[in-house]
Amino acid sequence: MNDGATHFERPCLGLDVHKGTTTATYLEAGGRTMKKWIFPTTRPHLLDLAKQMGISVPIVLEASTAGKAVATTLKEVGSELHMAAPNKIALIAKAPVKTDDRDSATLAHLYQVGFFPDCYVPPPEIGRQRTLVRARQDLGFKATLVKNQVHALVTRNLLDSEMKGISDWFGVGGIRKLTRLPIPAGERTHPARSLEQLQLLAEHEESLQAELAKAATESPDVQLLMTIPGVDYYTAVAIVAEIGDIRRFANKKQVCSHAGVVPRADNSGEKVSSHRSVKMGDMVLKRFLCIAVQGMLRANRGTSINRFYEKKAKSIGSAKAQVAAARKLACAIWWMLTHGEPFRDEDEDLMARKTRRMEARSQEAMGEMTESELDRIGQKLEAKASLLERLAREAGNAG
Repeated sequence: MNDGATHFERPCLGLDVHKGTTTATYLEAGGRTMKKWIFPTTRPHLLDLAKQMGISVPIVLEASTAGKAVATTLKEVGSELHMAAPNKIALIAKAPVKTDDRDSATLAHLYQVGFFPDCYVPPPEIGRQRTLVRARQDLGFKATLVKNQVHALVTRNLLDSEMKGISDWFGVGGIRKLTRLPIPAGERTHPARSLEQLQLLAEHEESLQAELAKAATESPDVQLLMTIPGVDYYTAVAIVAEIGDIRRFANKKQVCSHAGVVPRADNSGEKVSSHRSVKMGDMVLKRFLCIAVQGMLRANRGTSINRFYEKKAKSIGSAKAQVAAARKLACAIWWMLTHGEPFRDEDEDLMARKTRRMEARSQEAMGEMTESELDRIGQKLEAKASLLERLAREAGNAG
């Protein structure tokens, strides 16, 4: 929490942000409400607000999609920003009467009395990295959905036995087999559409990989994590993006706690938890730490983490050993980023090969899209606008 006595002596601005409008409450030093107003949530209005407030007035708001965009815009021009996760503000979540006026005032008062639960506001470059990583993950979810539809189609036509022995239906051999299945003529358009969708997703993935590689070449922290055998630029970008500024973690235990790779503690009085479960944390970071461990095992470079995993797997099983190894890796990453040192068991030849691949891939990244190029894409879609509206309406009715 904050130093309430100090904050109470400063003016403060609370914002309740929505997509269309933002409600602002300005408190003078001491907590008296001086002004309330509403303005459109647009960049010009936010820049005007920042100019009015200057850099000496703290601005507080809740985290949301629109709230994060507002915070990024104001932070770019030097405003002092404080953001809180909605689930951390009980006075707003449990309030019997909720209005935008009340919410903006509550945020400002919480800050002034020192009970505002600050959360991390990433700088623009970290925000861009997170956007790329989430876009890449989204492609994976979409591809999985399409693949499941193909599996269902094969089962619906009782053709699973034809795919027996094919471990990857969407590898080279699997695709050849799929396209030669005796699917009834009236059903063939369905797998055709699915394969076309996968082709489009694959093209988008290639484009995103190039952008991720370019982001990696611009980040010393990412290149530092790539010295870990089995960790490529995509995984490194994801880990760096989720951690953000390593200085916000005072020690390695805090990074492990943030990632949710430590046992949950639930002790009260004489009751002591058995530590059978793992605490909740940043699930994206935890996932990529586990992916990094899997990559290290495949690289098979005999690192200390590989040896740790193999020892643990014998006593607690592979799944728990993977999380335990992820915790050990998180500790190593904290040390690397804090002290600017490469991984202790770095394989320099492997790192050189990864760097060459990264740099070659980054050259494939497209330049910034121009307004005319985006407008051209929009014009192509205009003819399908009514169709998209109908699909959205039908999906809403189905829900």
